[in-house]
Amino acid sequence: SDFVKMVRCGILSLFLVAVLSASLFSIAAADLDPSWKDTELTTRMWRVISSNENSELQKLLDEDESAASIRSADGRGPLFWAHEANNEEAIELLVKAGGDVAGVDADGKSCTEFAHGQMTEYMRKLNQARAEEYERQRAEMEKAGPVEIEEDEDEDEDEDEDEEEEGDDE
Repeated sequence: SDFVKMVRCGILSLFLVAVLSASLFSIAAADLDPSWKDTELTTRMWRVISSNENSELQKLLDEDESAASIRSADGRGPLFWAHEANNEEAIELLVKAGGDVAGVDADGKSCTEFAHGQMTEYMRKLNQARAEEYERQRAEMEKAGPVEIEEDEDEDEDEDEDEEEEGDDE
């Protein structure tokens, strides 16, 4: 039916967009430190630091001092977030725990070079590339028009065979 064809076309389109987006992201991230990842811990550290929950930050550092040096996918880490939030107490706690003040992010900037909420150049370029790729794919799909999917003529025969087999079991 036409509805099934439309659904199949939509699923195929979504799959192609996902594959191409993943390829684009992997190409853009190829030169970055592979240990830089967005994880539950990076998210938790960001939340705690940007919310000035310094007693919670101290608990996290007491559990694992290496948390002071973790990095998210764009190369930023706890000291970057503390500077962005102007959280002086967090900066002090992180430096004491071994946070790297001289470390740089994907754009080569240190933690002291950011204003609150500023997006890294790397993330801005990645977002722009993703948006351009999405628009290119959308334009190609519109230009191509609807995808015609021919129905399988054997489909009815398969159903008849299944019904016959069910009758044999009884």
